[in-house]
Amino acid sequence: MKKSKIFAIVSALLLTSGTLVACGDNAGGDDEELTGTALAVSKASKMTLEELEQASREEVEAQPGQQFKVVGLTSVLKSVAKTVAGKYDWLKYTEGKEEGDNINVNNGYKDYQLLTALDTAERQYFADYALAQDARSFSDYLEDGILFNYVPSDVDALGLPEEGKTPLFGVHFNKLFWTNSNFTHITGKTLHNIWQLAGTDADPEHLDKLSFQKPDTEQINMSFLVSAYAEENQDRILKAYKSYYGKDWEQSGDYQNAGQQWVAELIKNVTRWHTSDGTAMKETQLKDDWNAGYVYYGAFAKMKDAVGKFYAIEGQDTDPILKDLVIKEGENAGKICAMDTVKWDWEIEGFNGFMYCMDSQIINNAKFPYTACLFARTMLEQETYTTAIYNSKNPDAQGNPANQYGYYYPGKADSTFRYAKGDWTKETHMEKELNENYEYLKNVRKSTINAILTMVSSNKA
Repeated sequence: MKKSKIFAIVSALLLTSGTLVACGDNAGGDDEELTGTALAVSKASKMTLEELEQASREEVEAQPGQQFKVVGLTSVLKSVAKTVAGKYDWLKYTEGKEEGDNINVNNGYKDYQLLTALDTAERQYFADYALAQDARSFSDYLEDGILFNYVPSDVDALGLPEEGKTPLFGVHFNKLFWTNSNFTHITGKTLHNIWQLAGTDADPEHLDKLSFQKPDTEQINMSFLVSAYAEENQDRILKAYKSYYGKDWEQSGDYQNAGQQWVAELIKNVTRWHTSDGTAMKETQLKDDWNAGYVYYGAFAKMKDAVGKFYAIEGQDTDPILKDLVIKEGENAGKICAMDTVKWDWEIEGFNGFMYCMDSQIINNAKFPYTACLFARTMLEQETYTTAIYNSKNPDAQGNPANQYGYYYPGKADSTFRYAKGDWTKETHMEKELNENYEYLKNVRKSTINAILTMVSSNKA
């Protein structure tokens, strides 16, 4: 039985790992040994952009009435599809699904749901292109030939780092530890060290309220936790430990390194397993938890939801913080924007969170494999990214539409790139956060995953 089949059976409770055999890596190999999608992706990896565009046009024109299907986990796909369709006249996409559209976007999946759905692609057509989250989880699908990794022939000119080629980067995202802006007023503490979230109440400045999504279904959270086990991340964890406790960490029989201890104690200290990062950021932290003193771990990209949410909060006119945030005029007069109450930019010893990518993958039995490759390559162009993701709701310091919080261009941006006011650059986020390392994550043992799941199940918060 293939590993991906095991995944489907356990329905995301047991997460697997495997060894990647990426078609993009084998682009220089013998195409005579390949067939179907594997052959098309191998050929596409050798094509110039002009040749790939022509191959896409030809396959679309040869299948009138058929739709190029895109699947994933983010609304960004709709914006990218619109941008791609605006660039290539043989492709058409409108969010209203007008007659004649030949791009179909389904971005409503959770990560585990998408991988389970992809199982059907082993035998039959499912879709053409996937923007898949959590490379650790989909490594088996690459190994089994359900997904194929395309690497553009001009990838170096696109500014991708070496680790961005396999799997091929699509869009950078991150998850952070954050609070509401009332946190210090309520608790008398700051969030300054990862070990505050571990240990016990006896520890200095221990933080006893943590809201976290369960890593059995939110698989990127599992990758974050096991990344704390990685040898490459131990130095920063050890330094944070010594700063917090005033002594060096010492190995015990229970933990092979400090990261394992931190994860075990963090899980034990979770006091709420929230089900939605978006709801936590756009609503819970203000409407329900304003005076609760919670630390949250969640997707920074959900700031885009908090930007558009306004609430009237009981006691807001006398609250020492809220009274200054009440909007004075306009359609939201008398209300508070949830975004204005999110405190995310803590200086945390150890790390602030986890930086990862949603990756471009070509799906087995694709009807439009060359168009899927063209879609993946077009996503890597800075102009495509800025057209699709810049937003006037979160402008830069000069008031220009800018990068949405939590969405970052995967290549090296030039000097014209604009970040939302107050946001850090992608490079700063990467420096302050743990980073997804595919070569490490794909080899994480199932026993390690199961041990973490056992710890999670024992916490009945």
